[in-house]
Amino acid sequence: MSVQARPKDYAAAIYDLAFETWTRQLGSVQKALRTDAALRAALEDPAASTQEKLERLGQDLPERLGGDVRKFVGTLLEAGQLNQLDAILVEFEQLARREPERRLARVTSAVPLTADEQAALRARLVDRFGADLEFQFEVNPALIGGVHLRVGDQVIDGSVAGKLAALRDQLAA
Repeated sequence: MSVQARPKDYAAAIYDLAFETWTRQLGSVQKALRTDAALRAALEDPAASTQEKLERLGQDLPERLGGDVRKFVGTLLEAGQLNQLDAILVEFEQLARREPERRLARVTSAVPLTADEQAALRARLVDRFGADLEFQFEVNPALIGGVHLRVGDQVIDGSVAGKLAALRDQLAA
């Protein structure tokens, strides 16, 4: 039986590869700066241009820097902040490895939902929108009946009030 990868799986793989590439390349710059005093001095030379500094750095690294990483290192060199690379890498790893923010699923019903109804609705919404949902259940008697859902910018209005409003709009058109 063949198992198809989901778009989310491919996206996660791309994210991991990009994170690994940036971490590895910036780590090699970091290591070179720590171990090579002559390189550090050359990169701190105010008479050398950023391009010259990048070329010198490229000569001393075991692997070639990717275009975006090279531009980033160039930005640090121009700003005179290459010495902050250690702190930048720490922050980068913390940002990249943090838990994804949870999305809010706001469920409004005309009457309070039972625990079983809430559980069934949670399961269906997780299937449709993903497991990163945080649920907020509210009661609004003005809905008359049914349920109104909002997940991010998506709205599913299954309320009686919503259906009456839609019917009114159709009749008016």
